Amino acid sequence: MSVNRRYVSRTDPDATVTRHSGGKPKLRYKTHRVVDRRHEVITATKVTAGRVDDGEMLEEMVQRTQENTRGEVKTVVADSRYGSTKNYLYCHDAGIKAHIPSLEKTQRGSGRQRGIFGREEFVYDEGRDVYVCPGGQELKRRMYNRKRNTYEYKASAGVCGGCSLRGRCTRAKDGRSVKRHVRQEELDVMRAVAGSVEAKRDLKTRQHLSERSFARSTRYGYKRARWRRLWRMEIQDYLVAAVQNYHDTGESGG
Repeated sequence: MSVNRRYVSRTDPDATVTRHSGGKPKLRYKTHRVVDRRHEVITATKVTAGRVDDGEMLEEMVQRTQENTRGEVKTVVADSRYGSTKNYLYCHDAGIKAHIPSLEKTQRGSGRQRGIFGREEFVYDEGRDVYVCPGGQELKRRMYNRKRNTYEYKASAGVCGGCSLRGRCTRAKDGRSVKRHVRQEELDVMRAVAGSVEAKRDLKTRQHLSERSFARSTRYGYKRARWRRLWRMEIQDYLVAAVQNYHDTGESGG
């Protein structure tokens, strides 16, 4: 958020201005946690500044869980904020099932993409290395984005300009383009797993687990930050995790 580049709180410089659930922008911290499905025990927790993107924390939270439990994470269930290319490929390489809705698909149909053909409407011809659009025209490979590890496939402006489907396909003056990751086949496999019946069932379960976990935090008085500075907030988050684990397991934790 640009406001955090211009202003810093004098009383709590670790907190950042964030808007949450359509509310007013406020100085906030954000709690990230992992909850075990079987026992509803918090297996990993971390507090960050409020502006930190949830999706950026997945790898660290998986590693923390494995260190704390001395076990292996086999399935990750999370909402679409974690459904990025980076996280799908991390889970693929780690041998983890990613039951995470695609962020790209969730955002599709909003803003400038409203009413526009989705990427899945374009068929990839591996033999000719081209995409075929809904109008039967070819999008050829044009350039490589080193930062994103993607190739851009694009139709000429002339072809798009005379197409009867243009209004449903693109609003760009120079024609429609489609991005293809260098590891697109692996991404397609992970997105197929994310859309499976098993994944949808896990997502419903996850919603209840997450709501219960954060509701208990509120019950124990941890809705609001009690102290300033990030290191103190990490202590608070550790305490709420310990309290919830005590009530969930009936054990006196160390």
